[in-house]
Amino acid sequence: MRIIKGEFKGFVFKPYKHSNTRPTTDLAKEVLFNTIENYVEIKDATILDCFAGTGNIGLEFLSRGASYVTLVDKEQKNCSYIKDYAKELRLANFNVLNLDVLSFFKNNNSCFDIIFADPPYDFPHFIELLNVISDSNRFNFLIIEHPKRLVLEHKSKILKKEIGDTCLSFFKFL
Repeated sequence: MRIIKGEFKGFVFKPYKHSNTRPTTDLAKEVLFNTIENYVEIKDATILDCFAGTGNIGLEFLSRGASYVTLVDKEQKNCSYIKDYAKELRLANFNVLNLDVLSFFKNNNSCFDIIFADPPYDFPHFIELLNVISDSNRFNFLIIEHPKRLVLEHKSKILKKEIGDTCLSFFKFL
């Protein structure tokens, strides 16, 4: 894993083999960010990275000029891994929360410009997640990474991109 563009371009993440992580591939990450940049401005945006895993997407947002990134993951090992490289890079505009994502939305009123959610592919609550996020009315743009076999439909869906077995669904709300 590496950062592909911006201030931290070329940063290589230390190997991390926690059993529950499935880092977004470089190809999927390029498709993700090229698509986002066609719809919304990343520079100075506030970002929420749900199911953050290694934090690779959150750091890519910071590298591309996001003003602040909040990362949420329920696994303490993942949060510790993220905090280690945040310390190494001396990141100040970065927050890591060790919480369940659905609980985060039910108990937090923060607003974000962009939300990225990348649940484990065996996550049983993709539809609930989409509904909880969309009902929150606290963001402008949402991307959910999910297995291609899963169909996510919502009136605010604007685009779907397929990369191998991975699908990126994009939703615009304001």
